[in-house]
Amino acid sequence: MAEEEVTREEDLRQLLTDAIEVQIAALKAGISFWSEWIEQTSAFVQSASQTLANISAEDQQAKDVLLELVDAGRASVRSLTEIPRHTATRFIEELDRIEEKKQEAASAATKKTAKKARGRTAAPKRTTKTRAASRPRRPGRVKT
Repeated sequence: MAEEEVTREEDLRQLLTDAIEVQIAALKAGISFWSEWIEQTSAFVQSASQTLANISAEDQQAKDVLLELVDAGRASVRSLTEIPRHTATRFIEELDRIEEKKQEAASAATKKTAKKARGRTAAPKRTTKTRAASRPRRPGRVKT
């Protein structure tokens, strides 16, 4: 019964550890998402601000500048739509790194256990003594 409780506690500990690791990976992915979004948006805002500042009264130049601004906006939207894919990739990579660390730790623990087992001398096998076979009783003769 105590062994079952230890197993349940270990299973629960492992489940909670896995859940926390996934949450951390999700938070890291979220941070990278917003960082990349801010960078892309900031680059667009700077480009748009500079383009609008360069607009002059001449109609032809204004049209060219506005077309550049529209192209910059299109490029910005395209890069913003790629951010979720990049974020998902980072999230999966983070989970893979966590899994690799777990496998390395398990492998190291297995090697350590095997090394300890090799270091010990093998206990001699115990043989059970069997009673000598009793001789068969002769029928008809009873001690009284």
